[in-house]
Amino acid sequence: MMVDGRLVPVGEVPLIPLDDAIVRGDGVFEGLRLYGHQPRTPEAHLDRMERSAGLIRLPFDRDRTRREIGEIAAVTSAPECGLRVILTRGGHRILREEPLIPEAPDGWSVRPVAHRITPLLVASKTLSYAANMQAARLATEAGADTALFVEAGTRTVLECPVASFVWVEGNDLVAPPLGTGILDSITRRLVSEVATLHIRERRVADLAGADGALVISTVLESRIVREVQGIGRYDVAARRVNEIAHALREVCTTGDPDGGRTVPD
Repeated sequence: MMVDGRLVPVGEVPLIPLDDAIVRGDGVFEGLRLYGHQPRTPEAHLDRMERSAGLIRLPFDRDRTRREIGEIAAVTSAPECGLRVILTRGGHRILREEPLIPEAPDGWSVRPVAHRITPLLVASKTLSYAANMQAARLATEAGADTALFVEAGTRTVLECPVASFVWVEGNDLVAPPLGTGILDSITRRLVSEVATLHIRERRVADLAGADGALVISTVLESRIVREVQGIGRYDVAARRVNEIAHALREVCTTGDPDGGRTVPD
């Protein structure tokens, strides 16, 4: 862990400053993934963190954040891991190594949960994640691996609590429109590139006719969905979803982290 530029030695309990980030969830964060101690698409994550900070009027030192990401990435205990970068309202920086979630060869079960996106925080990654964590708990209680937010009232498919959701219709990769207020996912844009097709955006309230689905994020890469509870079950061996998952894995593990395959702004 790193707090305000200082690496915290193993075994030492870090002193986390008490400010409005803890009291009110007032701050922003990003989740990166390291491959061989190298972060994937760091500049794209810094872009998004800068936008999130600007949205909530929070000063953001991009150069310092980039430098601290590089410092902790070089010394993480695992060469492949997640890295959470937090900026608090009081200006404190907390960078934390996090373990990866195990693979799921049998696919994931997803539980729909009704939700409304807060208009004031559209397209930002703030620390106000209480609703997301509650959705995840409800999904766990229902025996699912994660939740899928659906818009209260319309039942429009949105996103997962800490990941994006895409599905396959025939040979097409489909996703909810960004206009619904969901986060502009870096991995979603990367999938569009490696799948050699443009993601088709479409509002949908029923996934029963889909030919497969994936939960995608920087840290997860992808998890193939075996079912959306109460709506439909999918073949985890389906060709198209596996092609997409494989292509994403390939570009993450062999592509230049911020070279020719970098996700654009």
